[in-house]
Amino acid sequence: MWERYNVAGQQAMSQGKQAEAEKHFMLAVTEAEKMGEKDPKLATSLNNLANCLRAQGRYDDADPVYKRAIMAKEKSDGPFSDGLVSILENYATMLRACNRESEAEKHAKRARGIFMMKK
Repeated sequence: MWERYNVAGQQAMSQGKQAEAEKHFMLAVTEAEKMGEKDPKLATSLNNLANCLRAQGRYDDADPVYKRAIMAKEKSDGPFSDGLVSILENYATMLRACNRESEAEKHAKRARGIFMMKK
C-alpha cells in the first residue's frame, strides 16, 4: 500500500494536482508509520508530503513535516546519509522562500558538509 500511495502522490504532483497529491502522501505517511520510526519509508513519505505542502505555499504546515523528515532520516540511515542531504536541501529551499536565510544557510551548510564527506 505504501508504494501505491507514494507513486499516486508523485503522479498527482507531476500533473499539478497538489491537493490530490497531499492526500496520497498523507496516506503514505500513515502506512510508513506502521513500519516504525526507523523505517526509511517514513522519511521518504514525510519529505514528499513536505515538498507537496511547500509547492502549495503552505510553509507553516511544511516546516514541522520537514523537521520530522530530518529526524526520521537520521534514525533510519544515520546523520550522514545521502538521503538526508536531499531533505536538508529541500528544507533550506523552503526556508529561503520564507526569508529565513540564516536558518536556510545552517541546513544548506550541513547538507554540503555531508556531501563533501561522501566524496
